[in-house]
Amino acid sequence: MGDKKPSVKDFLQREATSNQDFSLSVIATDLVAEQETEVRDFIFKKLSRGTVYGGSGNVSRVDVGEETLSCYFYLLRQASRQEADIDQEGHPTYFYTSNNEYVVCLLTDDMNTVELFRPELDAYSEGLLAVLDNEASQADKIRHYLENWYKDAAEYVCRCTKRFKEDTAFIIHTALLDAKLEVVTTDQALKSDLTKFLQVCSLSDLLQHLSDTDSSHGTSGSSEPTLIDLDSSSDSCLQAGDKTTSQPDFVKLVIEGNVHRFENAYKSSFCDEWSNLMLTGDQKSPEFLRQVIEDCKLRTIQDLNNLKRLVRQAESDHYALYRAYTFLRDCGNGAVLLRHIWKDENTVSSLDTQSVLHVLEEFISETNGFTQAQV
Repeated sequence: MGDKKPSVKDFLQREATSNQDFSLSVIATDLVAEQETEVRDFIFKKLSRGTVYGGSGNVSRVDVGEETLSCYFYLLRQASRQEADIDQEGHPTYFYTSNNEYVVCLLTDDMNTVELFRPELDAYSEGLLAVLDNEASQADKIRHYLENWYKDAAEYVCRCTKRFKEDTAFIIHTALLDAKLEVVTTDQALKSDLTKFLQVCSLSDLLQHLSDTDSSHGTSGSSEPTLIDLDSSSDSCLQAGDKTTSQPDFVKLVIEGNVHRFENAYKSSFCDEWSNLMLTGDQKSPEFLRQVIEDCKLRTIQDLNNLKRLVRQAESDHYALYRAYTFLRDCGNGAVLLRHIWKDENTVSSLDTQSVLHVLEEFISETNGFTQAQV
């Protein structure tokens, strides 16, 4: 008989029981003794219940002194080793145990911060491993790393918006196209900020999540259109769409001191609108800027679904074809929508759908294409 792989149920049971015998000690904190005791008690109870798993941060409310604060906490495992257990049938079941486990705990009075920036906080928490590996006995350096969590994981959106001002629209458009951005600069901190900003403006993760959710509900056989599914492997579809939309796969940004220039970059009226919302609002608030980003991404997804529905209708309705054209022309984001609809294998698998898209692209090309600025 072969080795038996652990099921999800086995994993969850082991995770729950592994936290029944443990103690918590503080490596670094900026809380006073009374506050630290309250937070430690809160984390201890969470771990004891076996509901805290590695790989994803958690957000909850915690009473600290006279305040009720938002608490982000993340279970961090420094190293793992493979062990085996024997089930009732005599088969070995392999699992992993960690040599050292840590809980990263970050407190703020604004729930929106930890909710909106949870992916960044997850990555920031994982980044602590390098500090723990090298400086496990130096609490000051660990504390310094943790003290910068808000600056590094949230305020980057403020720095990018302030640094590039109206040109932020070029970065947004690059992100929406999932194009590669090469940043040439000696400022590594700014380069890191741009990487995070580009990622947060991209639709890929959100669209994949929605596609997975849609698939899990079995809507592929429904009469309702499914959400757009990004698949980078659909090269033939991508090339077919790019021939007429002329959108870049590669953008270069050169930064020299306070001067920057883009090469092969585009921006649309929608991206201008997006960046203007950020520039005319509270540029010092990461929460405000991130909310604008999420709202504009949601609007783009809604437009994608509207276009997909119109394209399907246009297979048998010429008036729907005209409505699809006017929608692409007037939405201010037509090039991005066409780029992503060509990447959706479920949509373009039909020859009729491909024909509709080609007709749309040809007509747009004959009428001088989309209104875009290029540098």
